[in-house]
Amino acid sequence: MDVQNGINTPHVRVKLVTFVHFVLIVFALLGNWLPSAYLFYNIIYMAALFWSIHCRESIDAVHIAALVNATSFMFDLLSIISWFPDRHILSAVMAIFNMALRPFTLLVLYRELMDRGGSFAFGIAVGQTERRPTSYEDIDRPVQHQSFSPGV
Repeated sequence: MDVQNGINTPHVRVKLVTFVHFVLIVFALLGNWLPSAYLFYNIIYMAALFWSIHCRESIDAVHIAALVNATSFMFDLLSIISWFPDRHILSAVMAIFNMALRPFTLLVLYRELMDRGGSFAFGIAVGQTERRPTSYEDIDRPVQHQSFSPGV
């Protein structure tokens, strides 16, 4: 399979991001120099990526994965600067690669979000009542009837 074609396939992108980050996180955690917070937020990130893989139509899953990825960049930076090891250099290099890859995977998640019909806008602007079309009818949502006044 062609790499460019594989990356342009919607569901392969999230799987590729998940696999690459998984490998880098595992190698980064081989050393015992990182704080437990590193493991915590990376578990949340991996769970959000697995959710994105499982729910192929979910915009929320990709939103959460992108949000955790973006904040994890800052957490990675703080962790690496604060606890850089004297030993376990391979672990430190993998943590740096993982951090450096996050902006690129954020772009990949952005593209996945666009393909799923979403955007990075969190919420609806005031006065905006437009609904996105869905493939199912929400029976819990009250039906809006148009008022009708017959002309005389």
